[in-house]
Amino acid sequence: MLHIFRRIRHNLLTRNRFTKYLLYALGEIVLVVIGILIALQINNWNESLQEQEIYSSYLIRLRSDIELIQVTVRQKRVWEAKLIDLAQYQLDVLTGEVNSPDPLKLAMSIEFTASVNRYEISSPTYKELNSTGRLALIENDSIRDFLSYYDLYIAMRKDQKAEWDPWIHQYRSQVRGILKPEDRGFIDFVFGDENADLQSPTWKNYKLRTPEASIIGGLSSIPDLEGLLRDVLTARQITLIFMDQEIENSSYFLALLDSELHRLSSEP
Repeated sequence: MLHIFRRIRHNLLTRNRFTKYLLYALGEIVLVVIGILIALQINNWNESLQEQEIYSSYLIRLRSDIELIQVTVRQKRVWEAKLIDLAQYQLDVLTGEVNSPDPLKLAMSIEFTASVNRYEISSPTYKELNSTGRLALIENDSIRDFLSYYDLYIAMRKDQKAEWDPWIHQYRSQVRGILKPEDRGFIDFVFGDENADLQSPTWKNYKLRTPEASIIGGLSSIPDLEGLLRDVLTARQITLIFMDQEIENSSYFLALLDSELHRLSSEP
């Protein structure tokens, strides 16, 4: 092809047809420019396809993260509700609302009120997007807005835990000596699972090593235990509200991700 163009240029010059040569040269330049523009367009199209594939991949990974977070929060919420019931039972015993307490349930309350119900709501995919500067890949405004509040929410929850966890640790240090080690071990290892059935035969048939009088007397002898217990209960109740919001927000975010993935898959 190049050989043909050279021969045409040579013929035009040797025949002294300079005007036609200029027109030909101009046409050749136009062809070159058009070729370059087409190549650039193809390159941009390929880059756009690659970016869309990367974008879709991140959306899928985000979806997996959020699904895992939602499952975790749902499980932890069940346990948090049980912890609230047990702490409330202990408070009712201290305030005289319960006149004939169940010593085994009270022992359960002591051991589990001293526990921290930890769970993570962090997304490794979001951290990668943020650290690599690839948040700019997010095309959907609603998804981008949702992610923009993510760090603020995580920081707020960490601040709350930093404020509330010391109450639980303080409670733990004050009640640590009430139950005998055998009772603490049984409660921790048999009923330590978040799905423990408090009405199971194992629970009903277990005989406490710690005397009932020692449990009630030990709780009653701790100064201002009622106030501390109320603080722990308040923190757990607020945490439960946040868990409900996290479950609701994760469902909303999953719907956003599904909608965006459907849009991408439908594009030609």
